[in-house]
Amino acid sequence: MALQIATIGHLRSLFAQDLDPIFLLGAGASLSSGIPLAGEMVERIARWGYCRDNSRSPEDPRIRRSDWYRWLENHNWYRKDRQQADNYPATIENILQPREVRRSFLLEILNTQVQTSEGYKGMAELMARKLVRTVLTTNFDRILPDLRKINRRLRHVDVIQTASDYTKLSTSPRYPQIVYLHGSVENYNDKNTLTETAHLDEALVSRLIPFLRDHPLVVIGYRGVESSVMRHLLINNAAAAENYRNGIYWCALDYKKESPNALAPFVHELAGETQRAFHVVPIDGFDSVMGELTDYVIHQQIDSTHVQATMQSEEAAIRSYDLQPIKESSLDDFDWPTMRVRLSQYCEKMGIPVPPTGNDERLTQLLCDQELAVRTEGGSVFPTVGGYLLFAEIPQHHIQPAQVIVRLKGGAEWLESVFDVSDDAGLDEEVIEQVIEGNLWEQLDEIYALLYRVNRSFLLKEGRHSRSVYAYPPDALREMVVNALVHRDYEKNEPIVIEIEETHIRVRNPGGLVEDVIDQMIDTPQREIEDAFAIEIKKGTRGIRGYRNPVVADLFYGAEEMEKAGSGLADVWQESEKNKNKVNFGPIDDNMAFEIMISRRPEVADTITRTASSSDNFTRYASNLLEVVSLPDVIWHAGTNMRRAKEVWEKTGADWLPPFMLYSGQLFTFHDLSIPANPLDAVIDISNIGKMTVEEFTDAYGEQRLIWLLNTCFFRHLEAQELWVDKQRKRAYFPRANGELRKIKYQARLRQATRTVVKKRNRYWEHKSFWFRFERFGDVWTLVLLPSYVFTTDGKAKLLSGDLVNRFSTKRQSRDYNKVIHNDLVFWTQVLSGGKYGTFALNTDPVNRQMEIISANEMHKPDRNQIRIRANLSATVAPDFGDDAWGIESLEKPDASQLAQLESEFSEEIPRLAEETDVNSDGSHPITDT
Repeated sequence: MALQIATIGHLRSLFAQDLDPIFLLGAGASLSSGIPLAGEMVERIARWGYCRDNSRSPEDPRIRRSDWYRWLENHNWYRKDRQQADNYPATIENILQPREVRRSFLLEILNTQVQTSEGYKGMAELMARKLVRTVLTTNFDRILPDLRKINRRLRHVDVIQTASDYTKLSTSPRYPQIVYLHGSVENYNDKNTLTETAHLDEALVSRLIPFLRDHPLVVIGYRGVESSVMRHLLINNAAAAENYRNGIYWCALDYKKESPNALAPFVHELAGETQRAFHVVPIDGFDSVMGELTDYVIHQQIDSTHVQATMQSEEAAIRSYDLQPIKESSLDDFDWPTMRVRLSQYCEKMGIPVPPTGNDERLTQLLCDQELAVRTEGGSVFPTVGGYLLFAEIPQHHIQPAQVIVRLKGGAEWLESVFDVSDDAGLDEEVIEQVIEGNLWEQLDEIYALLYRVNRSFLLKEGRHSRSVYAYPPDALREMVVNALVHRDYEKNEPIVIEIEETHIRVRNPGGLVEDVIDQMIDTPQREIEDAFAIEIKKGTRGIRGYRNPVVADLFYGAEEMEKAGSGLADVWQESEKNKNKVNFGPIDDNMAFEIMISRRPEVADTITRTASSSDNFTRYASNLLEVVSLPDVIWHAGTNMRRAKEVWEKTGADWLPPFMLYSGQLFTFHDLSIPANPLDAVIDISNIGKMTVEEFTDAYGEQRLIWLLNTCFFRHLEAQELWVDKQRKRAYFPRANGELRKIKYQARLRQATRTVVKKRNRYWEHKSFWFRFERFGDVWTLVLLPSYVFTTDGKAKLLSGDLVNRFSTKRQSRDYNKVIHNDLVFWTQVLSGGKYGTFALNTDPVNRQMEIISANEMHKPDRNQIRIRANLSATVAPDFGDDAWGIESLEKPDASQLAQLESEFSEEIPRLAEETDVNSDGSHPITDT
């Protein structure tokens, strides 16, 4: 029988007429490729094993490393302390079971991998355009499911490879679908004998008949020698498929009309059954056919507006918002010190090598690998939404709704017990509202700090005994906060709202339950989801999980802020039950938002007799270290005959000089000495000007000389902030104002506050002060702050001295507990930074010159000559080891009579001390003018 011949033009017309053809691919469409290393194989097997256990598709982009890696760690046989490749034998033995599955996986990895050909690139384009929505294949390779890696617009495909997948098959699929007629390599079970290839799965054949009836069938790269496909599927069902009324187009390599016997017998038999519906299309190869078809649809713009809109909406559905790039930003917007710390935590948790300090390229690649950033074909790197939320200095520049609004409602007495209020000020508000911004780590830290203040422990008497309890379970509060930050919908123009009242705490975040969670609420009508979810959790159900923001969830897991076990709300419920709290939660407003409300424990602590007791769960330790983000690139030096700083000032006659240091016949400064306008030009040998890096200077002159130079710059900065500086003792304080008090307004943790920094005590003055020093920890320089007190006779420079002052200062500081000290650190940090958050440069410029706050996009550029410091205190939540661990109980607590005696002793000594011209015990004046 003569066969009908068709051309490539006939295939083009299938797309022009929108006939939605089905493609059947055989081995001729695939080529072999390389073999992965053992370490990579372990990770591939682990990811595959996790997806198998959790009924997830391995190609789902929402599956993160923290999903499968945590699953892998939970196996007793997995050795985290070894190299990944060393785990290869155990991984094969324990995951690739049963035996048939093990063999199939190895066949895929070792024998059946294929490289991406031009033909498959064309197939990916046609699938992305929704012009090809169903592909049948007799192959075992994974190239088809991986097509979305070829074409960025092809975000998701449905893979049908086992009987359990048959329910996904649709004649009008939402996503492109791939059907493995013999099963994929993961499910390969030695179906190679003639007996085994005689039939396909009956259930699969019955589901495919409607496709064959209603769509054209294009066959490429398939010889047609298998009875299972040719007879069981195609020939025997020709009548049921109405003789393939839309046509079969059999692409034959180098086919010649005069040699029809080149086709297999089954092909001729199929042609006889279908008569005029069967066409042979001579081709030069798979790549050439797909190339011609792709060129045609692109040039003819065969992509209807409706198809494109549908495709884009579906891409958005599968490609979560936090994976999308922000091309209006750059990595310069990131808070790099915070990012380095958090990524190091993540790498250690996830078993990833930690990028070495100073290697920004490795760090950038890690960001791209974890989809915290994306690299374009041109080499540009842009943050993703998830990366921007986690690490940007001010993510609200591009994601404005990423805020948390905290509202506190209650009486003045309760509000005063929560906030840092000055000793001579009070609160008369009934509502205080604060907007919390910054990246998610900063938001988490600020909310934790507030909840720590609200949720103080108290002693609960029970008969003859008492125990320390909390108004709210600390673990439950943490879960509530993390749940809101991780799962909220950042595309909605609404903030998270936390309402705190004396009787309850309510957290509301935009975005209800995600589809993955709803899908796990089996047989629950949509209208009943709101109640059913809470009921299911309160029954003790665990493991219900889904992530709207997988990248954010991944990093929070790596930082050990969440477990990703679907147990968060279950833990809230369990902890609340144990602590006698009532809690309600679930989606609200037709699943447009999620709300959780927890009531206070029924007992109310007396505000006077309550005692504070540390928590094993929620104790905060705040560092008194400010990180020096960067030092100037170089230190300038020149010869000089000056020997004292006073001589330099007298010689120049200037009102302002750059900070400098004299040592060994040289003058050193961070300011460029080669510029004639530099006022130090008058005291140096201009023929002997040089410069060196900070490292070279330290090697040559020692670290202490560098600290000396840093101190001279910091002295100048302190004076610019109107502080008096005791250079000998390295401490600073405010002098008194015209009256007897001096008050400073500043931004406390959650409100504007006023602090009295100088006050009159009988016949002397008490100043809040702080000690300071520069200290290096490894490769990181820090500014160390220690709050203290200074006592003067005139409210300015005349310091009290002697053992009496030391005794009184010790007694005074012994009344400052952790909360007071932390408030002091917050206050002094605000003073040093000029009341701004972020990174600030030390102000060494002339008087009245405003201090520069470094913008985000300038923060990490290396071509600056300033000393830059981060104006925030790092803090963490950790177990409390008791007062003994920190030596607190060794401080004697003075009673009222002791303090009165000290006041009397001071009053008696004041007249004598005030008459002394040199009030410092070492004979030096405490204030040195420069």
